[in-house]
Amino acid sequence: MFFSYTMSVILLSLAMYGIWYFIRDLWKWWLAPRFVSVPSCSFLVVVKDLDYRVEGLLRYLAHEIERAEVDCDIVVVDVSLDDLTSVILERLAEELPDLSIMSFPTGIRPVGEAIALCRGAVVHVMDLANRMSTEDFMVAVCGLLRQDYQEVMVKRVAR
Repeated sequence: MFFSYTMSVILLSLAMYGIWYFIRDLWKWWLAPRFVSVPSCSFLVVVKDLDYRVEGLLRYLAHEIERAEVDCDIVVVDVSLDDLTSVILERLAEELPDLSIMSFPTGIRPVGEAIALCRGAVVHVMDLANRMSTEDFMVAVCGLLRQDYQEVMVKRVAR
């Protein structure tokens, strides 16, 4: 014999252990979820009297979208016509290609009108006019885009 009895038993045990791990990994691979791409998204941002912060917020949003490498567009609705927000937004629209702007008077509900401009399959509505603070906006954007740019796992359907 080439190996002693003890060595043959050890080698056979290791071979069976390796085969068991290989079959287990193959089975997990066969039943494992498959990666799919996330749907495109749109950010609908409603602003009011934010001429002092709107440029920084939108540049932050554009930077996070670029960093996440997700197909997103930004639609900004200005519901105040009294300050410099509209002038700043028009200047930003020339610089940022995925930025669309709409202006409405204060009394109209802008989300229903502006949602037609959103190209994404998922629309994230950020209401900075009534509901959110600018700090909440930054945290929400970071959380949504971190969630969006990660690969999504979907269970395979039995054939």
